[in-house]
Amino acid sequence: MAKNIILDEDVIKRNKIDVLIYDDHWKKIFKDQATKAMKKNYKDLEKLCKEEQNAKRQIIICKNKKKKVMQEILELSNEVNNNKNESALHKLELARDQVLINNDQIDDYQFQIETLPKQIEKLNLELLEKSVNLAYEQVEKESKMINTLKDEIEKIRQKLYKAHEEKIVLEENEKKIYAYLHKTLGYEQTNKIDQEFF
Repeated sequence: MAKNIILDEDVIKRNKIDVLIYDDHWKKIFKDQATKAMKKNYKDLEKLCKEEQNAKRQIIICKNKKKKVMQEILELSNEVNNNKNESALHKLELARDQVLINNDQIDDYQFQIETLPKQIEKLNLELLEKSVNLAYEQVEKESKMINTLKDEIEKIRQKLYKAHEEKIVLEENEKKIYAYLHKTLGYEQTNKIDQEFF
């Protein structure tokens, strides 16, 4: 099959198609017979999905850290402003630096969370297109095999029909012969000869 099937870009959203590498039906059909390009696509998609999951986990961790540091800043600010504690000032500056670092990390993870789904969707569409191409190649190949098998079955059916017809003729002929032998030789003589032959 020389055709290269291109799907509409919105087919994944429109048909609510999950990420194929997590779809049990897709895995049963395609995972073991995937082409090299499909296997590469599978690995790339798996990597991006892991990155997305990691970004989601890390942003929660960073936000929790930031929350703790912000609480610490409030306490240190109180120490500096109300109790004139000079040693708390250095800790306050370190805490503010930590908040800036957390903010940068949160921004990075947020960017990943916003951009990775598009990349995942693009790779998922590519894998779907490759899967559909492979599926149609298989259907075409299997359709030819089915037609060949139908022809073979029809030939066997005709051969079987002829053999069945021949068997009926032979059985009728056998009955006629036995009827003649019984009538001519008698039952006992025919049975005696039968035992010698059979």
